Amino acid sequence: MSDTREQVIETFSEEHYQTRDNLLELSDAIEEGDLDRAEELVHEVNADAGPHFQYEEDSLYPALIPFFGEEKVKELVAEHDEAIEAARTLAELTSQDELSEQEKQEALRAIPNIMVHVSDCEGLIVYLEKVDDEVFEDIQESIDEAHEQGLTLTEYDDTVRPSPDEIVA
Repeated sequence: MSDTREQVIETFSEEHYQTRDNLLELSDAIEEGDLDRAEELVHEVNADAGPHFQYEEDSLYPALIPFFGEEKVKELVAEHDEAIEAARTLAELTSQDELSEQEKQEALRAIPNIMVHVSDCEGLIVYLEKVDDEVFEDIQESIDEAHEQGLTLTEYDDTVRPSPDEIVA
């Protein structure tokens, strides 16, 4: 396995595990009513997920079209839409001084919309491992560019995020 291939897969997985851990801790913080910690965790998820979603949509998802087809890749992008909406909801709710019971439940319902994507996306590695080394070079370049830009998830969505049709083009 090439160094770039290993590095891409390691980065991809590490980011998923970090997001998983942050989301589990976020759920606990919301349950405990620790909105300061919850808000910090939402900011971390937003900051970490921006570059991750950006390179997924820029290079990783297009590399998966031969395995799944364009429609399935568009479904993966739609999962991103749900995760982004959940992140916006969580940011809004955790920025408050306190949550009503209804708001607390709304926040707790939003978390799985991100968590499901994390687990589903991690499973893509079994297919990603089958692409050529050249594709991994492209993905690594995209990872580097996305991390250099450092857009949060919501900034990415608001500014440079392509449409699903552009992603599969």
